[in-house]
Order: sequence, then structure tokens, then C-alpha cells
Amino acid sequence: MANTGAGRAATAGRMLDLLRTQGTLSRVELAERTGLTPATITNTMRRLIDGGLVHEIGTGVRQGRGQPRRLLELNPGAWYAVGIQVDRATTTIVMLDFAGARIAGASLRGSGGAGPEVTVAALADHVTALLDRTGVPHSRVLGVGLVTHGPQDRERGVLLTAQPEPAWFEFPLTAVLAERLRLPVLLENDATAAAFGEQWAGTVPTDTFGLIYMASGIGGGVVVDGESYRGRASNAVEIGHVALGGGVAACVCGNRGCAQAEAGPRTVVEQVLADAGLADRLGVEGDPDDTLADFERVARAWRTGDGEAAALLEQSATWIGQAAVTLANLFDLDTVVLAGPAFVTAGPLYRRHVAAELEQHALTRALSRPDVRLAANIDTAAAIGGALHVLRAMPIDAQAPLPATDGPALEGTL
Repeated sequence: MANTGAGRAATAGRMLDLLRTQGTLSRVELAERTGLTPATITNTMRRLIDGGLVHEIGTGVRQGRGQPRRLLELNPGAWYAVGIQVDRATTTIVMLDFAGARIAGASLRGSGGAGPEVTVAALADHVTALLDRTGVPHSRVLGVGLVTHGPQDRERGVLLTAQPEPAWFEFPLTAVLAERLRLPVLLENDATAAAFGEQWAGTVPTDTFGLIYMASGIGGGVVVDGESYRGRASNAVEIGHVALGGGVAACVCGNRGCAQAEAGPRTVVEQVLADAGLADRLGVEGDPDDTLADFERVARAWRTGDGEAAALLEQSATWIGQAAVTLANLFDLDTVVLAGPAFVTAGPLYRRHVAAELEQHALTRALSRPDVRLAANIDTAAAIGGALHVLRAMPIDAQAPLPATDGPALEGTL
């Protein structure tokens, strides 16, 4: 027998997704876009309105002789979600309302060498301070999306890597953070979250595209027909660890010639450090915990016309272009998005070189010209995607008004 409750929840989730991406829609438009019957739309909307998740905001333009269509939109204050992107060199926190609008955020130092316990404690303190500053009640926060590098076990909420240090391997990240915040926490891959964030932002003109994410390391994500491709264990598209032709550099994964080892920000910084005069001129110091700050100094030098900085970044960008060709050929893509804090300043240079590699070598070039774009939220896409994932994972089929007590019970739903 069909699970009626689960079916209702899935139907309601589709409605909320459409309203979150479109802003306002009528019941007729929801029926047209979902293929559901008017009766199903009406019944679902009644529950969502009664539950305080959706409200009517007036009428649209009259269609023919009929009555003007009543427009629906999400209630922004119904729930909130927090997204946290944490990396060795940088941390970003964002808070979104139920409609997906960013209402607060913070940029912090990364995890560095502090270890997972200290890092999680600091994250909990910063999220609590953010709630206090915005005045958002704890009872209205649906949960936290914790976004990190991979590989991961999302169900257990742990990293399956000893990077940046051995203590991170299988440390119970989500469980410890959830206990400190008294909120549900789900784990997500940074590149997958960034791809989802860009898909929601609506700046990618296709529902199938690839994304290359560069912070301290390099990751990849793919959206196929509007859905994130996760693979068997949610660790797909590790483009940073694809071996490149001609690559020889040793990688932290134990292989050689990986895109991350040849082209990542740490490699660029180490190339600068090999020339003491260049490092002194650019102000590059070499602390691994400040890799992105050092990389940004190189990028700013390129922007002001420094030829040596430009040469290093162009070599890195060409390597990443080769990785993009592999990504495009594997998934039959003609659109690639670049996201992550490493692209904040150097993004235009990387976009140009990645596009050149795709135009010369991607199999799809015979069908259409490859489209390489910088993310709309280039440095915060991953954190935004993490928060959005929480909003989409909400148990929707509630028929009672929103609770006014402590946080919502989501155990087993994320």
C-alpha cells in the first residue's frame, strides 16, 4: 500500500521548492508546472497555509473572463536554517529564512590545526552569537547544514579522510555539533552544496551542469536534470583527485598528478615561496592555515599587472581546465561553474583558461560552445547550499500550526 503521509510530504515539498525558486505563483501555475490535479494543489496548499508555511499575498493579472488568480508565497519567518562551510583556511556561516533569503552571515578563520573538537566548539559559539544578534528564536531554526571537503559518510556525519590532520578521521562532527546547538545537523560535501546553491540562485541557464569548487583544495559537483549526482556513497565527482596527463606532483591522497596537487592554492603558494624575492614582494608567508590569504595576495598581484603572479595562476588555471575537460566528457556537459573562495579575485583568469581548454578538447564542443561561468555567490555558494538543503529536508506534512516550543524534531528526516 502506498505511504499516504510520505506522498503528501513529497507533494508539499515540490510546491515549496517551486515557491522558493519562483517567489510567487498561483495555484493554476503550480498545477501547470507540477502536472498535479487542481484538487491536489488545493488540498496541499490548504495544509501549508494552515501550518503557517505559505500565505496569499493578493491577486495577479486577470486571465480572460475568469477571476484574478490569487498569488501564493512562502512565509519567510516560518523557519530559518544555518549553513556552515568549514575549511582549513576559511569558514563561512550564513542564515537563510524559509524563502531562502540570506538574513545574516559571518566569515571566520578556518579550522587550521585546532582539531575537530575545538573547531566544532567554536562553530557552535559563532552560530549562537549569530542567533542572538539577529533575534531569531532558537525554536524557529530548522537545523544546520555543515559543509566540508570529502570524502564523507553523510549518514554517520563523519569525514573519511585524515585531512587536515588524523583527528578528523571519523570524528562525529554532526553529532557533537548537534549536541552543542540542540539542533539537527546534516553533513554535506562542499562542491555538491555549492552546485545546489547555484542551481537555486537561478543564474545557471540549464538543469544539467558541472561545478568546480576551489577553497584550500579542489572538489567537483554535478547536477543532472535538476538533481545533484551523489554516486553510491555521496562521494562522487572528486575532480581534485583525477590524475592529469603530464602531472607528476605528489598528492595528499597518495597518488601523483592529481588536479589538486598540480593546481590547488597550496601548490601556487609553494611555487611563490620557492622564489624568496617573489614571496617577499607579494607578501606571501606560507603558513598552511593562511593558504587562501596567501593565494589571494598572488591573485591581487595578478590583477595589478604582475607578470610572475600571472604566469603561476595561468599554469594553475590550465591544469584546472584539463580537469574540467574530464568532468565535461564524463557527464556530457556544456556548462561548468567555478565557485569557492579561491576564485573571488582570480575567477576571471580561471574562467578564461578553463573555457579555452574546454573549447579545444571537450567532446561537446562540436555540438555547442562550452559555457564557463563564475558562481553568483562565489565565496558563499557552499554555505548557502548547506542551509538550503536543510530547508528542503524539512518534514512538510504538518497539519498543526508551527510549534512555539524548543526546536523542531527532525530525527530521521534529514
